[in-house]
Amino acid sequence: MTNAESLLWEYIRGKKLGYRFRRQHPIDDFIVDFLCLPLKLVIEVDGGYHNTDYRKKLDMQRSAFLTEKGYHIIRFTNESVLQDITSVISNIKIKIEELQKENNMNNNMPTSCNHPSFGGEWGRLIIFSAPSGSGKSTIINWLMQEHPELRMHFSISCTSRPPRGQEQNSVEYFFLTPEEFREKIARNEFVEYEEVYTDRYYGTLKAQVNRQLEAGENVVFDVDVHGAMNIKAAYGERALSIFIQPPSIEALRARLEGRGTEKPEEIEKRIARAEYELTFADKFDTIVINDDLETAKQETLAKIKAFITNA
Repeated sequence: MTNAESLLWEYIRGKKLGYRFRRQHPIDDFIVDFLCLPLKLVIEVDGGYHNTDYRKKLDMQRSAFLTEKGYHIIRFTNESVLQDITSVISNIKIKIEELQKENNMNNNMPTSCNHPSFGGEWGRLIIFSAPSGSGKSTIINWLMQEHPELRMHFSISCTSRPPRGQEQNSVEYFFLTPEEFREKIARNEFVEYEEVYTDRYYGTLKAQVNRQLEAGENVVFDVDVHGAMNIKAAYGERALSIFIQPPSIEALRARLEGRGTEKPEEIEKRIARAEYELTFADKFDTIVINDDLETAKQETLAKIKAFITNA
């Protein structure tokens, strides 16, 4: 970080302004300087090089993208932060108050959704992500099968691929044409989506998630690190993001090789992907290291229970 960013971080880190801020946080392909997820507030600190024509154009594109995603952006120069940090903090506080009022006006959820329980109140979101072979699916399936009191349910996703076998619309997936999928993207109806390859989309509708939350379900997501970041950014403190981490890359390699289902070159691709995904681990709310499966199960269970009963 620059000196200006370091100074500002000292004033906003933790919950000194009433909200937790994150630094160097990814939003799709962008890394923003500081982000308050509950308010979707982005703070950028710009150096002198931002005054070049090329950088101005990039900043405009970046701001347009973030605005389209529903984020609010405040920009400060390095000089303004270093010379008058008091004024900078004051401006941030004013923006926070504005967003609080806006959220209160637009929030149609009952007060009880802010204090969920195991019973019939609004649910929460539980986001899982992990490198392939980390045991994530095993842990999720165990939680959902052995602990029905958690009211954990997967959200029904959308896809533009055709149904397979006996798959039914609105059961396994909502099946859309590529054109219908793109129309929903344009209307900002997805909390997260991905185009796996040309015209093959997968995504999660905000309306579907909200229907399940209103029914008191705690909605489960099993997504990659980018999808996890997007969902967490959209729902903030109502979501718990969990990264299931292998004890080491060597242990992960041994697990993948032990499966005996993949060629060596495929294993190398998964290892490379895992090394990349591990760089996002500290962006999650909590990390569970799956060194011993039973221990990892119990640790994950405890974290989820604490979240949905005390959040």
